Order: sequence, then structure tokens, then C-alpha cells
Amino acid sequence: MTTYTVGNDVQALVADIGSYSTKIGYAGDDHPQALYNSTTAAVKAQNQSSSNFAKPPKRDFTLRCVDGANGDGDYDLVNPVDPVTGWLFSPPSKNSVNNDTSSSLSSNEQSTTTADAWESHELVNSYLQHAFQHSMGLSRGNGEMDTSVDYSHHHPLLMLDKSHTPPALRQRLLEIMFETHNLPSVFFLRDAIAACYAVGRTTATVVDVGYSGTMVTPVYEGFVERSGVLRNNACGARNIEERVLEMMDGLVVSQGGRKRKERMRRRAKEKLELQQQQQSAVEPSPKKSKRDDKGHFIKEKGITASAITIPDYLMPLYQVRRASYNPRKDPFHAWSRLALAREIKECGLGVAVGPMGYVSSSAAPGEDASADAAAAAGEGGAVINPAAASTNMFLTAAKLPYTLPDGTNVEISTASRCDVVELYFGTDEQNSLYRDNVFDETVQKLEEYSKEVEDFIAEGEDDEDETNEGGSKGITSSSAAKGDPYSNTSYRGEKSSRYAGSRRNNKKTHYSPNVISTKLYSACLPYLRTEPPNGLLNEGGNVSNMNDNYFHFLTSASPAQMVCDAVYRCDRDQQAKLLGDVVVCGGGACITGASGVVGSSALGGGGTVGGTSLLGDEQAFPDRLREEVEAIVHKHTMGWRVKVTSPNISERAICSWLGGSILGSLGTFQDMWISKQDYEEYGAAIVNRKCP
Repeated sequence: MTTYTVGNDVQALVADIGSYSTKIGYAGDDHPQALYNSTTAAVKAQNQSSSNFAKPPKRDFTLRCVDGANGDGDYDLVNPVDPVTGWLFSPPSKNSVNNDTSSSLSSNEQSTTTADAWESHELVNSYLQHAFQHSMGLSRGNGEMDTSVDYSHHHPLLMLDKSHTPPALRQRLLEIMFETHNLPSVFFLRDAIAACYAVGRTTATVVDVGYSGTMVTPVYEGFVERSGVLRNNACGARNIEERVLEMMDGLVVSQGGRKRKERMRRRAKEKLELQQQQQSAVEPSPKKSKRDDKGHFIKEKGITASAITIPDYLMPLYQVRRASYNPRKDPFHAWSRLALAREIKECGLGVAVGPMGYVSSSAAPGEDASADAAAAAGEGGAVINPAAASTNMFLTAAKLPYTLPDGTNVEISTASRCDVVELYFGTDEQNSLYRDNVFDETVQKLEEYSKEVEDFIAEGEDDEDETNEGGSKGITSSSAAKGDPYSNTSYRGEKSSRYAGSRRNNKKTHYSPNVISTKLYSACLPYLRTEPPNGLLNEGGNVSNMNDNYFHFLTSASPAQMVCDAVYRCDRDQQAKLLGDVVVCGGGACITGASGVVGSSALGGGGTVGGTSLLGDEQAFPDRLREEVEAIVHKHTMGWRVKVTSPNISERAICSWLGGSILGSLGTFQDMWISKQDYEEYGAAIVNRKCP
């Protein structure tokens, strides 16, 4: 096996494609050079097997329309990371794959740059090309996207992936790096291991609070303990933003009222009059008046201010700028509202971490508020939990002013901000029910994914049988069955599968996108099932081996309970060390405490209240998590120490990328790369051997 050496004058690249943002930069730097949103706008292709998208993705879609001044056309929002599984995965319903038998098989003369039939992997190509050629300055100089650029003389790539990613997906990504981007060497690093390296640890329990969910991963001596990996899709930054939206919608209705609607109608009338003046200035010639059958003039009806409906919710900036206040198509309108809620959250107005033992001020569904609680609620309009009326000190704390994009002034109570974050820590009925509902929805979606994949595989097998009966040339089902490139075989056994089929003119046979998708789905199908295979349950009904291939990572517990459950799934000798170091990372954990504004008078907006910053204690989230974990552990093991470590809030969201940057710059790491020669000799399955 060969050893690849980077050299002193060439820096390795570190890439982290997350569910919210994509981070790419040079190893050894303290911040990624390319940082952009993973959600993009793209147009789906129609009846094309070579590409899933007819136009390249566009990223500037939050404040203005994508296709023209007043519309988004056929664009839709896409993301390479599946929010249900957290993988670079696309279910068959998302892929516009042409299943004609004429294109289901590949010939030797086909180009090696054929686009992947998976939407996620095609987006990965687009994201890497965007970072390499535009953000990293590795283009030919004209700044245009050119997939023919040769990167073989450039930088190796260290790619971060999730701890529960199936081996077949890692193999396919390795093929993309070498076959499409022609990189000199690649290495895949688990993001939990990278987070440990970022804080100087090799053994820790990593709590990654991401955008689509929270992952808890035990890492022991630099290796992931797969039996303890847990995932909760309810405890993500997107869920927090949706809660902030609900809170702000309630404030718009309760504090905006009639005055808001009257002011917005006056503004709409002024905009309509201005538009009419501009149109008359452009078209000075009078129009011919229309007449009815009796010869009477017909008055043309236009949009009047009185006919405009004022929405009773938080309107994003683009909607406020429109004279008629009409929204865009649903995915873009919903994303713009989430972007505004994210801005409110990040400036410290929408969320705050409450202290240990905090009682949520919101009453559970169907629960009546007491008279004292209603008096403490003031003008907020929310139903207050009777148990919190006398114990929640934040009910009487100073409220924080905020001016909405439409000019409405609202006041946000500190208790409401703390109630939003209780989704992470709360054990009350309301928060527990929410997490249970999201868990049930996730299980249902995984079952739908499994059914889609099974139908897709069955359809692909039928097409292959029909093609074989016709005597088509290329890779047949029998020749492909001799070596499946995404099966769980040894890396040496996989080598022959890459050269399956015949050779013509010394050219390698390449699988078509349809065949690649079919084989990938076949290899990933066991990992999508939520129930263990037959024969894995013991007499007590418990799973006998948690390392078996199925999606056993889901849970509806809070992050503190997830830490305990993940540690207890590991060996007894490892549990004390794993609890002794808990690493908190991820953008969803960038939430400060509420102590910085309690008791201060609200004098104005702009991120400060009475001269005091709205951002409280930066370590409030890790400290609250430590207290919650200690409360659970010390019920039965009093002597165990729980220590929570987390970077400062400016580095918490890029913690995993920083760990990869540190590892990629070490001199002792240079013999760990998977070189192009290793890939050609042993095949893509070597990634599961050299990158555990």
C-alpha cells in the first residue's frame, strides 16, 4: 500500500457538508475560507437521466425572488443532507431518474463524467466545485464553473461524515472524489472524532446539536463506539426556529392588533398610488376606454388598499416590501420566515437558557391558567402554567423590545425565550409530547423510505431482466452480480467488481447512473429499516447485538438522557471515562443564558438592553447540560464525575471542522491518506478499512 505525502508547500482541504451550512477551508487555519448555506434553489430536470437539475443552483433567494422580479418560476429548495437520516442520501422520490431499459446499462464508450443519479451526490459535486473554483481560488482564472479542470496537482481533501453513515455511501463518495474531481488523495473522518480533536480529547461523549437534530456519539481512544450512537430529530436548531416563529406569530396577533393593520393598509395605499404614477409616467398615451353592450363605459378594477388582506403572522422583509403583501411559493416563503426567526434567535432576543429546575411558563394543552398566572402574563396573551406563576422569576423580568420588518413594535418576555429552549431540557408533558410526536413521524418517514427503496430495486431488477432478454451489451445483471461495488465484502474482494464486464480498447467499463443508484439503494436498504432483522431479539425482547445493520439510533429522549443512554450502551470499563468528558458542539448549541438581561430596563433595540448585551453567559448551555446529566447519573452512581467541555460560542458551530483542520495539518497524519493509487489497486471499499 502506497503512502501519500502532502509536502510543505501544499495544504490539505477540509470539507464539512452539514444540514445547514457547508464549510470548506485549508488545514491548519482557524476558520473555514468557504462558508455558505447548504440549502439552495435549483430547477429539477424533466426526463433527463444525465442530471437531476436543468439549471445550476442559486443561493441568493431569501430576500428576493430567484426567477425574475416577482416570481420563483420552477425553482425549488434542495439540500444534499437528508433531514430524516442525516446522511448524504436521496430517496427515490427525489431523484428524476430515467428508468428506460435503453439507458439502464452502460457501454465502454460512455464518458466517465456522467452525473450521478442521486440528487444528494450531484449537489455534493456542485458544492465542491463552487468552493474549489470560486471561494478557494482554484479556478483557471476566469471564475467560471468548469468541470474539466484538473485538480490532480492541487490539494488532498479531508471529508467529514456522520458516525452512522452506511459504508456504501462512503464508498460512493470516495468514487466521486477520485473519478469526478480527480483529487490526489482523500480521507474520511467522523465528525464526532474531529470534535474531540478540536478540544484536545481522544475519549469523550460528543453532543452535536445540529440543524436537523441532535447526535450523541461516544468516542473511545479515537474510535467511535457505534453501539452508543443516538439521534433525536426533535432537538434541532430548525425546531427551535419553528418555536420562535410560533412565539412571534402570537406576539403579532396579541400586540399588533388593529393599529398594525390600519398602518399597513395606509402603507399599501401609498405604494399603489406610487406605482400608478410611475406607470402613467412611462405610458403617457391614454388608453381606449372599454364599453359594454349598452355603450356604457366600463371602469377597470385595480387592486385597492381596502381589498388587501393583512396577514396575521410574522412577515419577512420581502413580503413587507410588496404593495399587496402576497407571499411567494411555499418553500421560499417558509424559508424566509425561518431566516427571520434565525436572526431573532441569533441576536439573543428569541431564545435563552433557563437555570436548572426551570418550570415552563406555557401551560400544557387543555390546562387552565390560574388567576395569579393570568395576572403575571400581562399582555402576552399566552396561557401560563399555574405551577410557574409563583416559581418562575422570569415572568416578572423586563421585556425586550423588537421592531418587526413591518414596523410593529413588540415586547418579548424572558419567560417566553426560556420556554423555547426547554425543548432541549424540559421533562414536562408538553415538551415530552412534542419529542414523541417527532419520533413517530421520523419512524414513519423511514418506513416510507424503505418501501420506496424496495419498489425501486424491484423495478430495476425487472428492467435488467428485460434488457438481458434483448441481448444488450454492457454490464449485465449476471456480470455485475460477480462483484457488487457497494456490498459489505472485503476491500480485496471488491477490487474485481470495479472492472466487471468486458474491456474494449483498454477502457474500463463504467456503471451507468441507474445501475449505481440501484446498487447503492440495495446496500443502504438494511440501514433504513427501523426494526432489527429476524432472530436478533432475545427472550426478554431486547436486541442482542446493537452493532447490527439497521437504524437503531433513533430516540425521543432529551439530550441529557441521550448522553446517559449512549454511555450505558458501551462497556462498563468505558463508562466512567466517557462521562468524565462530554463535548458539546454544533450551531444549535450556540444559545446563551438569560441572566445577562434579568432585571435590566428595556431602553431600546439594536442588540442591547439598557447598555447590557442581550447575549448572556456563553457557557449556559453546556452548564445546564452538565447539571441535567449529573441529576440523572447521581441517582444511582454518586461517585461519578461529569465534566462538560465546549469551545467558545464563536467556534462551537465549526467545532468539527476545526478538529479536521488540526488533524490535517499534523505531520504524523500524512501516511493516513487514501491515495489515487490505493483506490485504483484496492477499490472504493478501502475507505472502510483506512477510515474507520
